[in-house]
Amino acid sequence: MNTVIGYLMIGLTRLMGLIPLRWSQRIGRLIGRLLWLRRTRSREVARLNLKLCYPDLSEEERDKLLYETLLQNGMTGTEMGPMWGYSQQEGLSLLRQVHGEDLLNQALADERGVLLLCPHQGNWEIVNNYISSRCPITIMYRPAKSKVFNDWMVKRRELVGCKLVPTTGAGVKQLFKVLKEGEMVGFLPDQEPQRRSGVYAPFMAVEQALTPKLPHELLKRTGAIGLFISVERLPDAAGFDLHFIAVEEALYDDDPETAAAAMNRGIAQCVSVAPAQYQWTYKRFKRQQDGSLSPYKKARVP
Repeated sequence: MNTVIGYLMIGLTRLMGLIPLRWSQRIGRLIGRLLWLRRTRSREVARLNLKLCYPDLSEEERDKLLYETLLQNGMTGTEMGPMWGYSQQEGLSLLRQVHGEDLLNQALADERGVLLLCPHQGNWEIVNNYISSRCPITIMYRPAKSKVFNDWMVKRRELVGCKLVPTTGAGVKQLFKVLKEGEMVGFLPDQEPQRRSGVYAPFMAVEQALTPKLPHELLKRTGAIGLFISVERLPDAAGFDLHFIAVEEALYDDDPETAAAAMNRGIAQCVSVAPAQYQWTYKRFKRQQDGSLSPYKKARVP
């Protein structure tokens, strides 16, 4: 069954890659409206995450942000066709401005490796097009359940010049090797890890969020430089902007919890570029430090 589903996903993604970005975004916004109309998992997860992270907003303000979040997340999904279907040059043509590019230039001029921290903001896939046009980059990814789709996805991403390694022990070893050789590694720092692979640190208004400690280990053991990048989707299918953001010195602290808190503050700064474009539909706070029931189960989120 996974094979059949994989071929269907490939076909749909290829089909979406044949249409202009404007139309793929229109379809995405339609999907977002449908998610808003019913008590869907995406809507309720995003609603709870926004309540946890923006407690000072009124309910009306959060509902407005929630609605826009669903529209933006819908577009992220339907944009996978253009992102994986376009050539590198076509992908680069969607970029309008690169803010803070001097930070990237400084990092690339250094002999040390660079750990590029890219939260799930805007459409992070476009980062592959830009960075691989500037330098080699190795990216860790979570394999898809369907081997057929996974192999195709990896091939499409590598066509623009990226090298992908899976979330396995061998993949992690490869990241250390790449950074020690002075090259760049791309890492998505805002996914909840297993307990053994994380530490608890504040994330926005959430006092303790399980945060991956691998970025800290990569930096400490290789002497690499950290750098954030945030993607902003522009209105009316105008394209995308990239925002490079400097890391805090505390990210290099010997204490993993201090470093994790600094990383989460950096992620929050990336989110602030365009809050509705963050992946609020992801269950980021499932594992509670005290072992209590997750907020999603308490709220009976689908």
